[in-house]
Amino acid sequence: MIHLHTVPTANGFKASIMLEEVGLPYDVRKYDLAKGEHLGPEYLELNPVGRLPAIVDDEGADGRGIVVYGSAAILLYLAEKAGLLMPRGLAERAAVYQWLGIVSSDLGPAYSGQFVFSVLAPEKLPWAIEFYDKLCLRMLRPMELRLAAAQHLACDEYTIADVIAYPVAAVSARRFPGSLADYPAIARWAAQVGARPAVQRGMRVGT
Repeated sequence: MIHLHTVPTANGFKASIMLEEVGLPYDVRKYDLAKGEHLGPEYLELNPVGRLPAIVDDEGADGRGIVVYGSAAILLYLAEKAGLLMPRGLAERAAVYQWLGIVSSDLGPAYSGQFVFSVLAPEKLPWAIEFYDKLCLRMLRPMELRLAAAQHLACDEYTIADVIAYPVAAVSARRFPGSLADYPAIARWAAQVGARPAVQRGMRVGT
């Protein structure tokens, strides 16, 4: 059994979508970020970083339990465990790794900063809001260009690159810029991915 520790955010949905896609049995432990439950000693023992999501696989390496945290690491782990959603070709796999990095290191942090300064900050700093608004739009542009030329994000097939990026379009972009009207290729791709039954189930986890 896999135990998913999660929250209904874009990051949390990446893990739940992946679990639904690979069809491995799992249960859910939902956390309340506002109450700081992710910083409690029980969770910090699992994940000292205190970020969500994380999974605990009771049947990890050599039959021993294993903890994996971080959405990109979780997706890679589950893809290897299930033998699904990763291409075989080296060039295609490199493209998957590239998009995992772009979403995790560039697009995700851009939206995190945008949320902090535009929504959470008690004092709204115009320069910070403008900086992160522009950064989010700049980070969406490579995704739009790629999907204007291809059916899927990394290669010809649906992969974990699509899984990790979908909640950005379905959740983050809905908050800012508010729609995908200026990103028709992302909108086309998001509608296609969002129609998958596993994706629909994964997007309901924790809500």
